[in-house]
Parts: sequence; C-alpha cells; structure tokens
Amino acid sequence: MIDFIAKLLDKKPDEVCREWHCLEIGFAEMFCFRIPSVVSITDFARLEMKSEWHYYQVGRAGGVLSWVIILAILL
Repeated sequence: MIDFIAKLLDKKPDEVCREWHCLEIGFAEMFCFRIPSVVSITDFARLEMKSEWHYYQVGRAGGVLSWVIILAILL
C-alpha cells in the first residue's frame, strides 16, 4: 500500500512512511494523553518530526478534533 501511495504522489516509499509516522505521533499525543509522559521519543522520531513538522501538526489537530467529535456525540 505504501508503494502505491508513493507512486501516486510521485515520492519515495521512505518519504511516505516518515510523513505517516509523524502524523501518527501527533495524533497519538493528542488523543492518548499519557503517551508523551510514558513513551520516550527516540532521536530518530525527533529527526522525523523536525523534517515533517507540518504532518505532525496535522496529526495533533486530528487528535483534538477526535476528542471534540467524541464529546459532541456523548453530550
């Protein structure tokens, strides 16, 4: 699937993996409140987040939006 997405976007598969990884890190940090304090971030992940900062921020926004939707459904 990653190879297909990479071909579709005219990128290398490792670039697509880095983008998705940053998106997932950002989402997990906002959706699961304990992750930043429990899981230490590796140097590799820090480098990925520096190079793909905008994907990290989109992931964080997605995590916050998920909580807003959950609260809207419950209330």
